[in-house]
Order: sequence, then C-alpha cells, then structure tokens
Amino acid sequence: MICHNSIGFDTQIKGLLTKSAFNMNEKEIDIWMKYKYDPNHMFCFWQDDKITSCLQVSKKNMMFLDQQIRVSVIGMAATLPDYRQRKQFSSLLDAVVSQATYNDLFTIAYTNMPKLFEVKSFQHISNTKEYWIGAPLCKSGNPFHIVRKKDNLYPLYFQFMQYFDGSILLNEDEFNNLIQYHERLGKFIITMVNDEKQPKGFAIYSTKEGQAHVETLIYFDSQAIQDLLTYLSYKHDVTSILISENERFDKLFPLHFPRTDKKLMVRLNNYKLFDKFSSTNVRNAKAAYELLEKPTWNHFQ
Repeated sequence: MICHNSIGFDTQIKGLLTKSAFNMNEKEIDIWMKYKYDPNHMFCFWQDDKITSCLQVSKKNMMFLDQQIRVSVIGMAATLPDYRQRKQFSSLLDAVVSQATYNDLFTIAYTNMPKLFEVKSFQHISNTKEYWIGAPLCKSGNPFHIVRKKDNLYPLYFQFMQYFDGSILLNEDEFNNLIQYHERLGKFIITMVNDEKQPKGFAIYSTKEGQAHVETLIYFDSQAIQDLLTYLSYKHDVTSILISENERFDKLFPLHFPRTDKKLMVRLNNYKLFDKFSSTNVRNAKAAYELLEKPTWNHFQ
C-alpha cells in the first residue's frame, strides 16, 4: 500500500533512514529531519505493517520563461535493506508522478541513476560538473577578500538568480532554512568581497582529509572565484567545486577536465497545461527547455 504522506509516523521515517541511509550518520539524519523532512509530502510504501520505503517530495517555485510556476522536486529516497529489489521506489515514483500531473507543471530530480527516471518519461536536461583543482594553481586571488558569512545572504542569491531561467527560486524563508541546515551540518559559509568590502558572492563548503568541497557557489565575477580558491588553498591541498553545465570554468582552467556529477532529469507532467501557460505547442521537457533564452541553475534546494 502507498500513502501520500507520513503524518504521525516521524519515528518510523527516522528509523527507516537510520537503517537505510548509509551515507548519513545519526546526527545528519536528525538535522535532515529538522530542516528538510516534510511529512505532508513524504510518500510511503507500507508492507508487513510498517513503512519499508519512502520518497520525499518538496514543492518549489520555479522561474520559467520569466514567470513563476510550481514544480515537484524529488528529494530523499530510502528502502529498508530487506525490501530492496522489489520495485518499491518505482511504485512510489509512479505515485509522485500521478499526483504531480494534476498539480505541478514539472517534476525534477538530480540523480546519478538517470535510467530509473527515464522509464517514467523524465528527460535528461543538463549535467552537474565537478572541478578538482590543486592548491598550486590557486594563487592568483586575494585571500583577504574572504570574510565570514554576512548576516543576510539572500539579496546576493536573489540577484544571482536573475541571470537564469528554468530554475528553482527560493523565497527568503526557504533560503534561510537551507542556510541553517548547512550550518548545522558543520559546513562553512564565507563571503567574497572587493576592496571596498562590497559582497561579490558567497560559498558553502565542507572539508575532509585535506580537501575542500565547494557545494554551492554564488559569484558575480571570475575574480571572486580566484579569491575563494586562493583562500582555500592555504589550508587544503585540493579544492573541488560543483557547478552547472553552463558555467565556463574552462576559461579559468583550460587544462582541467571536469567530472560529470549528477544529471538534471525533468518530466513535463501535463503538456496541455503547459501549452496554456506558455502559448506554445511542446510535448516534452526537452522541448520546453529549448524555449529558454537564459541558462539554468538548480544547485541550491
């Protein structure tokens, strides 16, 4: 049986994640439960009188063709080890898609298992790229242009997002909640500034075994990137940076070849509703995204 919410079953969901989410420790699961868990949109598969699989969906606003639409975003998914290989995730995804068809124009997912989504009519729109840069190549910036996180980063984020379309746009409450989530996880948040101490962007990164991993990078010029890398190079041997497919890091590091990370998969849920919204005649997500004149950026959700 599939239930479209987990209201009243928080303890079961936490227990399921503890047994299934091997990439998360107990503290990380507690923090996720506090900041990202939404029982109203947690799809659950019930078997043997317990929840054996779950799939979290969040409802977000997306800017598309410079208009605001609502989309479903696939998030946390987990299945108890003894119940895997039974197509429970597939059944949950069917339920998500069925509900979204009547409510949201798109359903989107970042995944490194695109085939699971392709069979549900999701299409590959873009890739996330990851650059790995050694400290000796990160000496052309000014480390004194890096300061601790400013109190209010949302204006920087909002300004940055005006350069993109086909992208999630968080409101200020959603943004601040996500910032708190990363802070509770022990990640570092720093701001890049110019000589006049005016912000030029910010970055969220974690550290492990002499490496810095920049997971979110908001910036307004390439010098801000150089300043960030120089700052990180003094304490870390290598810095990795996750960026979108359209960001041209090859201009800064022409001899580096990025790794392909997760893929952005998108499903157009109801083409008739999309036709009314856009006054076009498209039939799938790829055709919809070809209408955009700006690049997409969906790396902070």
